[in-house]
Order: sequence, then structure tokens, then C-alpha cells
Amino acid sequence: MKHNILKIALVAMMVIAASLSVCMGEAESTSQQEITTNLTYPIVDTSQGTCYNNSKLIDCPAEGEAFYGQDAQYTGTAPNYTDNGDGTVTDEVTGLVWAQNLSNSSMSWEDANDYCENLELGGYDDWRLPTVKDLWSIRDFSQGWPWVDTDYFYLVGNGTEGAQQHSWSSNLYLVKDEYQNDQVIGSPAFIVNDWTGHIKAMSGNRFVRAVRGGTSYGINDFVDNGDGTVTDNATGLMWSQNDSGKGMDWEDALAYAENSTYAGYDDWRLPNAKELQSIADYSGTFPAMNTSEFNLTELTNIKGQTDYPFYWSSTSNPVEGSDGEVAEGSVYAWVLAAGYNTDPDGYDLHGAGSVVFCPKSEENFTEQDPEIHRYNYVILVRGGNVTETPDGDPTTVNPDRVVSFPDGDTGRRSGPDNRSTLDNGSGA
Repeated sequence: MKHNILKIALVAMMVIAASLSVCMGEAESTSQQEITTNLTYPIVDTSQGTCYNNSKLIDCPAEGEAFYGQDAQYTGTAPNYTDNGDGTVTDEVTGLVWAQNLSNSSMSWEDANDYCENLELGGYDDWRLPTVKDLWSIRDFSQGWPWVDTDYFYLVGNGTEGAQQHSWSSNLYLVKDEYQNDQVIGSPAFIVNDWTGHIKAMSGNRFVRAVRGGTSYGINDFVDNGDGTVTDNATGLMWSQNDSGKGMDWEDALAYAENSTYAGYDDWRLPNAKELQSIADYSGTFPAMNTSEFNLTELTNIKGQTDYPFYWSSTSNPVEGSDGEVAEGSVYAWVLAAGYNTDPDGYDLHGAGSVVFCPKSEENFTEQDPEIHRYNYVILVRGGNVTETPDGDPTTVNPDRVVSFPDGDTGRRSGPDNRSTLDNGSGA
């Protein structure tokens, strides 16, 4: 009898424990959902689902193997767009509403502001020039060329001059220096190129993709945790306060992050291109990061100036092959320039805060790659609404993608050589 009573009691305790476990699991899930929903600066995933080594597309490596920990193997909040059928697109993750088309013509930065203020589209008249972080939120790194989801965002022209898809941001480039390339002399502002993907500081005439709403998007809320880490409550990400202190190639950068136990945590990763850009500071400070929160390694560039590193992302730069499939081009990965982004002669070419792609390894360096930025540095990230996806997701690549233009023409990119040089002598 005692045995049966004890047995019944044990079963009852197991049921209660299971119920508590389920309830706690539901509470944890709900809490995570609330955290994601309540973020003021949610990072939209890059959509890169394929893996690369230093030269080509590969099957995603297993944990512990070379090149493990790249972008495709960590997936965040998926893009979620709604075509409103009136020339506008709503980003359901960020809350931003976008003009589906670029402006029909390029214009100066000053005229771009007027263009947005006078724009009436979709029944709205409160359009504005987007910040550089607004524009970066709609980058699509699944296959590149162009770097937007062309089901929702259209380009301009007839498709023959892809490199001209520069969109003005509202962020002027305010860092002044005696060694500046022509394109950042005067009153340059940051642009984001839909076709080549870069963030660069430029002057001249550019196109406009207007946005409305979400004026708090892109504003960081850093908290120093007192243990060598910094949490951004706006994005939900935790960062290492110190960088790696040394430069390395991309393969070593991935391994450095995966093996790190910095500040007692063992789940660090190399940030993807969108996570990394989220901590850039476009207010005109130099370096282009918050140095009251982050401790950056100081370097000396070819002109003898104090300079700061490029920082690796985990995101490769895929380029479509002539058959339209993602193949080569993976010799590059995306980097953030905390300091000057110089030309081979040491002149600031693209600006502090620019995001470009760099060769991943020594065998791919060229004379055009400044010595100071051949081996790049690492800032670690952890947390956020991110799931490990070791096998990646190759279905993010759409080999039949069609690029739409506002005049109704369509153009299909035939390969990486189908590029043109932008007018005004500014390059792509």
C-alpha cells in the first residue's frame, strides 16, 4: 500500500514538474518574442544562405572545421516585406515604408532633401531622405548584384548602367582631413549602392529612394556591462568592448570568434555585415564608432596619421557567374572601415564608416589593397534573435531572379563583367 502511495505521489510530482517545465518554456518563448517585438532597432537578416572558403562556393563546414561560423550558419530575423500595390513597400520588421522605385533622375544631396519633402506617393506626403542605417536594413546578401530583393525594390534606367544605382542617405560625411580623394572633397554624404552594395562617402549627383516612418530606427542604446562587454538594448546584441588587437585573414577571424571565451562567454560569433554596421557612428566622429563604449586598436597609415582598423564581417561577397548562378566572387568578404578607407596613395577614398568588401586571404591581395587594411580586425558579437543553422539555406539564392526597372524594361545580369563606371568620375 505504501509502495502504491509513493508511486502515485512520484507520478504526480513528475506531472507537476512537466507542467512547470512547459509553462516556463512558454514564458521563455513569449519573453523572447516580446524582446524581439520591442526592439527599436531590429536587425534584419542578410539572407545569405550559402557558404564559401577563400575562393569558391562550398558545402557549409561542420563545427570545428575551417570556415565554420560564417554568415549562412547563423540566421536572424528574416526579411518580411509587403508590396502595398501603390508604389510603396512596408518592411514589417523595421516598420519603415519605402518608395518601391528610385527617383527617375539623379540629383544633388540638397535637391534630394527637397525631392522627399515634395513627394506624394501612396497617399502620403511625409516622405524623408533615409539614414544610411535605414538604407542598409534592406540590403539582401543572398546573391548580390544587385543587393536588394528585386521582387520588392526596383532600380532605375534600362539595366545597362548597373553601377549607377547610388541612393543618397541623409548622413553627410563630416570627417575632414588634409588627405582626401576628390570624391570626398566638398560636402559629401554617404550613399548606398543597390548594385555593388557598398556604403561610401561621395559628392556629385545620386538617386533617391524615399522612406517614411521609423525615425528612431538605427539609434543605438549602448550599456557598458562593466565586464568588458557592451549591450545594445536597441538591437538586443552584446559586443566585446575590445577588438582583437591584431589583424588576421578571414579564415582566422572566423576561428578567433568561434573559439573565444572573452568575458566568460563561449558563444561569440563573427558579426554579419548588418550586425557589424549597426555599431557604426555616422555623426561625424572619427573613428566612426563610439569610443566611449568601444576600445579600438590605433594604427598608423601610409601618411603617418593615426588611423583605425577595418573590421571583418562573416558575410561573403557572392557574385553571379555567367550562367546566373552564384559561383565565384567569394574571394571577398564585407568589412566596416572604422578609420579612413584609403586609396593606395593614402588618401581617404570612401570615408570612415564606409562598408566595402576586401580580399579574404593573402593570395588574393592586389596592389590596390592598402597594406594597413590587408589583415583586418575582429569585434565579437553574441545574442540577439539568432539561430544556429549549420547547413545554411541555399534556397535563398534565386537563379531566375529578374531585375525590374521603373520604365517597364527588365534586365538580367549576365555576369560580374557587366558593369559600367559611374559618371562624375566617382567609380562604383
